[in-house]
Amino acid sequence: MKKLMVLVCLLCMGVGVGLQAQTTKTTYTGTGAEIEFEKKTVDFGNLKVGDVKVVTITYKNIGKKPLILDDVISSCDCTEVEWSKAPVMPGKTGTIKATYTAKNVGLISKRITVLSNANTDRVILQLKGEVK
Repeated sequence: MKKLMVLVCLLCMGVGVGLQAQTTKTTYTGTGAEIEFEKKTVDFGNLKVGDVKVVTITYKNIGKKPLILDDVISSCDCTEVEWSKAPVMPGKTGTIKATYTAKNVGLISKRITVLSNANTDRVILQLKGEVK
């Protein structure tokens, strides 16, 4: 009988701890800056070696505080990026200019990493196409 009582007590404690863990979970409501891109993938289509493609990628601050891009990093030296260092106010848009120079024959699969103060603080943009 003692073993049964101990087993029941352990079972109750386990259920109680499980319920407590579920009720203490914190959900972030997103009261800061938030970034939303018009599109995250740019398809250059077919290019020739030496072609230069310039694309402007638009983003919007859908949050409630100013959005600041801390850094915009290209995955290779074939892509140069420029962006405004000024904060983007809530509801306003900003742009990232990417200049890609086709250097080698083959598929294009390049990334641009956008780091910011947004709730989603890291966004990956994709550049794709083919150099023939």
